[in-house]
Amino acid sequence: MGSGVGKGSQGADRARGAGYVVRDARPADAAEIGPVHVQVWREAYAGLMPPDHLAALDPQASERRWADILARPADGVRRLVGVAPAGEVVAIAAAGPSRDDDAPTPWELWAINVLAAHHGTGIADLLMERLVGVEPASLWVLRGNERATRFYTRHGFQPDGAVKLHEATATPEDRWVRRTSQSE
Repeated sequence: MGSGVGKGSQGADRARGAGYVVRDARPADAAEIGPVHVQVWREAYAGLMPPDHLAALDPQASERRWADILARPADGVRRLVGVAPAGEVVAIAAAGPSRDDDAPTPWELWAINVLAAHHGTGIADLLMERLVGVEPASLWVLRGNERATRFYTRHGFQPDGAVKLHEATATPEDRWVRRTSQSE
């Protein structure tokens, strides 16, 4: 996959210049990923998901889930961590073959999760560059997540009208798609 273009590439360059690193997630990362995943959800989805659902998220359960996931890699799936200059995991991301029955593209961005303290650093752009590059892809975004929709718009994605409900909360999610390469 190619490198990003435009503002996304500038963000990725900014993150690299500041010392952020993106690498494949390893089983040993689960102890950091679990709490980061929970914190990101609480920060990003406050006001969008029921407060009791977010409060019930358990960092230790998330750690165990991630340990299991990372111990058994799946074919074609990529899981990355974003590491801050000080060495701590501050972002997680995953992508793989589309999970939709009516997949508009073969590749799906499953998640980019960045701790709020690291918003604006370019780490999300760096994760996008590594997972999707400039190729066609689809993704699901929680309705009302304006920060995410601005980010995806900047990377050439648009809503395609498909909607599903988040299984645990019945919160609507909208599918966004980039059908063409962004390299030109």
